[in-house]
Amino acid sequence: MLGKMSPKRQRHVLISLLLLIGLQLPAQAKESQAQPLTYTESKAQSVEEETRLRQHWSLSIDEWRRYKSLMKGIRGSISPPNISPIEVLGTHARNDQERRRYAEIWARMRHEDAERILAFQQAYAEAFQRLYPNELLVDLSRLKSSSQPVSASGSRLLVFLKIKQCQACESLVQRLLQQPVFNTQPIDLYFVDTQPQRDDALIQQWAKQQHLDSARIKQGLLTLNHDQGNYFKVSQQLVGTMPQVFKLTGQTLEALRL
Repeated sequence: MLGKMSPKRQRHVLISLLLLIGLQLPAQAKESQAQPLTYTESKAQSVEEETRLRQHWSLSIDEWRRYKSLMKGIRGSISPPNISPIEVLGTHARNDQERRRYAEIWARMRHEDAERILAFQQAYAEAFQRLYPNELLVDLSRLKSSSQPVSASGSRLLVFLKIKQCQACESLVQRLLQQPVFNTQPIDLYFVDTQPQRDDALIQQWAKQQHLDSARIKQGLLTLNHDQGNYFKVSQQLVGTMPQVFKLTGQTLEALRL
């Protein structure tokens, strides 16, 4: 094709081709070099994040590797996603000494966290009283309705629990229902991890699995409810370890350990 062109025309075409190639090659080279750079940066960020998390839990490199390995097994498939590395390592401790060590670490962490929560709750209560001196911090009357019966002592048990993956919650409910002292005690169950309509069928299924007394439910001596913020009204905490039990007598609320 170039043979049919004049020498001047050939030179013009060749110069154009060279310019075109010269402009394209650097762009292609830059694009090919960008991939390893992006991957390297991403990998470095991942390593940095892993290091930060490991140091947050005061774990050695070997401990962190063991935790990551355990989460790839049964622990990662049946435990909640927010289970702490300390709990994982303690649950899978290889001997009593290791188990006691992780238990002590976890106990100290939980104790320190409880102190922080209590300090903030105290500050919150003081701020609420200062800003709204004529209002109740917790309006207990909003937790009950006139259709609910009360016991001879005028009290009810408020039980806050989870419906998903909470064996302790199920065990507590069974203990309450099997103890004669609570046979005539009105009990209100509040599920903190459900939503109205979306989880109504789930609560019904849970009630059947727990073999709850339908007659007691019809009488209002046992109610099943979506929490819808009641736990916060009672405890002034957004989250907490479940289950938790409170005894409501008139306007007096008492935390129980059962």
